[in-house]
Amino acid sequence: MNNFKTISRTTLFLSIVALSMIISACGSKSKQEETKGGFNLTGTVEGYNSGTVKMEAFVDGESKLLGEAEIKDGQFAFNYDFPIPTEVSLSIGERGDGWFARFYAENANMTIKGTKGSYESVITGGVVQDGAMRYRKATKAFYEENGDPYGFDSRIYAAKTEEEKKKIEEEKVLYNNKIEDFYKEYIRLNPKDPYVAQIVYVRLTSKTGGQSAQALAKWAEPIDESIRQHPFVAQMFSMLNSMLETEAGLDKFVADAHDVKYKVDRSYKGAAHTNVKYLAVLNNDNLVALSSEFGIHDDYNSHGGKKEEPKAFNVQIINPEGKELNRFKVVAEGLASCIAADADNNIYVLTTLLKEKKTKFRGRETVYMEKVGAKCYVFNTNGEKQNEFLLEGREYATGARIYKDKLLVSDVGKGALGIYNSSNGKLISTIKDLRPCCSILDFDVDSEKGEILAANLGSFRVDGYTMEGKKIVSFGQRGRGIDDFHSCCNPVSVRRLHNGAVITVEKAPTRIKVYSREGAKFVEGIEELVEGCFHIPVMSDSKDNIYLASPKKGLVKCVVI
Repeated sequence: MNNFKTISRTTLFLSIVALSMIISACGSKSKQEETKGGFNLTGTVEGYNSGTVKMEAFVDGESKLLGEAEIKDGQFAFNYDFPIPTEVSLSIGERGDGWFARFYAENANMTIKGTKGSYESVITGGVVQDGAMRYRKATKAFYEENGDPYGFDSRIYAAKTEEEKKKIEEEKVLYNNKIEDFYKEYIRLNPKDPYVAQIVYVRLTSKTGGQSAQALAKWAEPIDESIRQHPFVAQMFSMLNSMLETEAGLDKFVADAHDVKYKVDRSYKGAAHTNVKYLAVLNNDNLVALSSEFGIHDDYNSHGGKKEEPKAFNVQIINPEGKELNRFKVVAEGLASCIAADADNNIYVLTTLLKEKKTKFRGRETVYMEKVGAKCYVFNTNGEKQNEFLLEGREYATGARIYKDKLLVSDVGKGALGIYNSSNGKLISTIKDLRPCCSILDFDVDSEKGEILAANLGSFRVDGYTMEGKKIVSFGQRGRGIDDFHSCCNPVSVRRLHNGAVITVEKAPTRIKVYSREGAKFVEGIEELVEGCFHIPVMSDSKDNIYLASPKKGLVKCVVI
């Protein structure tokens, strides 16, 4: 095992716990209170002689208020304790009309000077922030010399011929290789700068790059031993070492899973079942489909704006031949977003609650529907409501499974998975730091072992966890090979079969793979199921037959051969 020397796990754990406690405590304060921490910030913002400055940080998938400071005679001050340097934001007034700054806060004497209406401020006194500014300057120079990295996708989309499209795609590959070389060279040339750990860290925790842990270990090698005990650097190495351990565990994870081969069942009558948003299966192998009467890509107002039209959802019961046996309309608060079924054939319909919100930016007011919570409704197969309850801590229900007496719900907004008592909705625990993308976050649960597999498409990986949140396996990286996940972000869905094999689903283009002890293999004969960056629901029955949902082409069944 290729582990890296860092501070002890105990020391790092205590530092993280301390930071979490500080953020939690500060988030409840309406005004800044004396904390006597090592972070001392003094600031001035030209154009403000009085007012209130808010300090916030992004924690557990949402912005948390750390405190507020009053401006007196044009100056303000903050004092906190940051065991690990943390990116924070300061703001006065409305975004776009007031003042805003984002920087790395650490236990040091720091200063900030800004100007009303400007997002550019001068920050001094922090080692990590100084490194961030040097890196920002270097990347700006690279872009000025080599061009905008974000223009390729629009050019590919606008290409009029396949030949033109292929040429632009080849240019994009060359550009991406060049910028990766720049990142690695920057680390090599700045081995004693703690900020370079962030270049690796973002690739471990997001879709930036999508490399494997083994590849990123090579990136991290030049970082000097003298700074590896710095908390900011140690945090990255701790995550890297953990991923190296779990990434090496895929062979063991599927060691007992024999190869499974599939063919598309052309006799299956699934084409009529369009606009299916999510799937579940009953104990008699009948499929449960959550479908919409208005199309599945308009239900969450993803393109902004207030929608007035009614939202109608149905639950369909469909037999293994594709015939609809029953359906009932979902009468519930919010927008139905996913479903699950338990061993007694109770059907759990999860809804996302919305609230109209108005926001102002540069003097313009925008009205949109904000996701503010999630609720669960339990029905029998005849559509009779058995129970309902709110789900604490969730703002957006995007995936659901039942394991014994537990209801598991993924939340793309918070990048988390909540585990609840399935009878009353009481929160048991939360698995955090999942990697959604494009409003997609799905997962599956092994029905026997209770092991969770999350389709962390934002990092091009599948990650496995115990019910207690311990990571047990991780596999995947960005690429086009059989062991890779391609496109903007993938996989969008994952399913554990009864024999232990793992099914992954990718979009744009559609690829279905089976991971077993024989390695990864494609399921042949699958047509393109979605256009663009959308979720493809997957489910399997007791015989390990696979069902996939396409908004326009209906349900597709793949049978074991």
